[in-house]
Amino acid sequence: MRPWFQYGAAPMVNQSDVAFRLTAVQYGATATWTETWEGLVRALEIGRAAPENRDVVSGEPARQIVQLAGDDGVALAAAARRLAPYADGFDVNLGCPQRRAQEGHYGGYLLGQRDWPLVESITSALVHSTPLPVSVKLRLCDYAADTPALAVRLARAGAAVVTLHARHVAPNRRRANAAKLTYVYDVRTALLDAGLHASQPGGHCHVLSNGNVRGWADVVANLGATHADGVMVGEPLLEQPHLFAPSVQKKATALDALDTYLGLCEAYPHDSLPMQRVHQHVHSTIPCAVRPTSRR
Repeated sequence: MRPWFQYGAAPMVNQSDVAFRLTAVQYGATATWTETWEGLVRALEIGRAAPENRDVVSGEPARQIVQLAGDDGVALAAAARRLAPYADGFDVNLGCPQRRAQEGHYGGYLLGQRDWPLVESITSALVHSTPLPVSVKLRLCDYAADTPALAVRLARAGAAVVTLHARHVAPNRRRANAAKLTYVYDVRTALLDAGLHASQPGGHCHVLSNGNVRGWADVVANLGATHADGVMVGEPLLEQPHLFAPSVQKKATALDALDTYLGLCEAYPHDSLPMQRVHQHVHSTIPCAVRPTSRR
């Protein structure tokens, strides 16, 4: 049986609708992360009931992880308790680089050392609010070498998974340079040194790598370089919802995945899914579907 976190579809603003997440699962994703949005509860109910939301290898339900954002641990814990009947876990957003996150004091703008006690308390509050696993998705700290130390503190606060998108927070240049995957390796090493990695007796925390993936070969290379326990993929899945298909020996094209997505939109109509969002997915996937040498 594959670990539930092995191949994750990242939470993406206005893109993590249920049909897209189900499509990712149909093509090999073992878990999907979703932002909190209007209509989320209904989307989670649909996902939980849908036969398409099952790991294509084990047949077990793929986990639906809800990402929460904010700087108030009490409020976030209350939200987790309300959503717990519908979710399979929660994620602390320590990675959003957008201006609204800066203005709202959440996401990647909680990575400064003065906020470390705060993010530890938020993580701990979520861990103790429900029996569901808590993950944390973060970016590099301003001083990148501090990142492994923060990961250790988050693991000690109870995080079951730490996902590192190994880029700095930059609201206007989110993809300016390649992700620095050596820091993913360093996070794993720090957890091992602290006795917190899940591979150790008494350890409990897994590490996921996020960044520098444009196709399946990159997933394999990423895991080999970082020794991470899994890979999370975000925007490349918008072009290639079938990106994880080789993990289940499934041959597919972007056109196949687009057909699957549209079929799932029809099978699971959702009042809170605007047609604009469907159009966004179609427009993201079509270029890959029609390129003669597309990454399929």
